Amino acid sequence: MIFVTAVCFYLAAAAFVLAAVVALGHAVADRSAWLPVARGLIVGGVVLVVLQIALRTAQWQALPFTTLNDSLSLFTAMGAAVTVLVTRHPRMRTVLCFYAPALAAMAIVNAALGHGFLAEAPRPLSGAFLVVHVGLAILAYALFLVASMTSVAYVFQVRHLKRRTFSTLMQNLPSLERLDATLFRLIGVGYPLFVITLVLGVIWAWFDRELLGEWWFLSPKIALSVVMVVFYAISFNGRMMGWLRGRKLAYFVFCGFTTLLITYIVMGVLDLRDYNFWGGAS
Repeated sequence: MIFVTAVCFYLAAAAFVLAAVVALGHAVADRSAWLPVARGLIVGGVVLVVLQIALRTAQWQALPFTTLNDSLSLFTAMGAAVTVLVTRHPRMRTVLCFYAPALAAMAIVNAALGHGFLAEAPRPLSGAFLVVHVGLAILAYALFLVASMTSVAYVFQVRHLKRRTFSTLMQNLPSLERLDATLFRLIGVGYPLFVITLVLGVIWAWFDRELLGEWWFLSPKIALSVVMVVFYAISFNGRMMGWLRGRKLAYFVFCGFTTLLITYIVMGVLDLRDYNFWGGAS
C-alpha cells in the first residue's frame, strides 16, 4: 500500500507543477485555452491527494494530519480546492498564473521533504473535536495562501497600470476592484475560521492539561497562532474601516502570510512546533 500511496503523492505533486507550467505558458503565449487545462490539472492534484490521505488512513487506521508532510499535503489540496472555487468564473481564470505556481512550490517543498514520511505512522488525533480543530486550521491557512497570491496579482496589476505597460497578462487580469473584493472575501472567511480554530484549541488544551503539560500555552505553535489572529484581525478590520485597502492591504497580506508560512515550515523541519506541547505524551 505504501507504494500506491507514494505514486499518488508524487503524481499529485507532478499535477500541480504541470498546472503551473501550463498557466505560466498562457501568460507568455496568450493561449486562453490552456487555462481550463491548468484548472483541470489542479482538480486532478486534489483528487490524488484525497486518495493519498484515504490510503494512509486505511493503512495506519488514523487520520494523517499530524506529520509535517501530511499537513503540507492537506494544506496544498485545500489551497487548490479554494483556487478552483475562486476561478470558477471565466474572468478570474487568468489569476491561475499566480495561484498555480504557489501550489506547485508547496508541492515541490513537500516532495523534497517527504522522502521517508510515507512509511511513518501518523500520530493519532484524540477524538473528533481535535480532528475538527486541525482540519479548520489547515483550511484557514489555505484561504490565507490564496489571499496572499490574490494580493500578488493586485500589486502586479497596479504596477503595470502606473507604468502604462499593457502586457497580455495584465490585459486579461480581472479589474482591481474585483481582485480587491476577492482578497477581502478570502480574508473574511479565513479569519473567523482561524479564530474558531484557536478557541477550539484552547478549549481542548484546557481539558487535556495532564496530557499537554502545565506549560502548554508556551508552545511556539500557540504563539504563532495568536500572532496570526492578531495579524488577520488588523487586515480584516483595517479593510472594513477603510485605512488598509488596495495596494496597502495587498502588500500587508502577502508579506505577513509569507513570513508566517516560512516560520511554520521552519518550526516543522526543526521539530519546534511541539515544544512544551506534546511533552506529556512523549
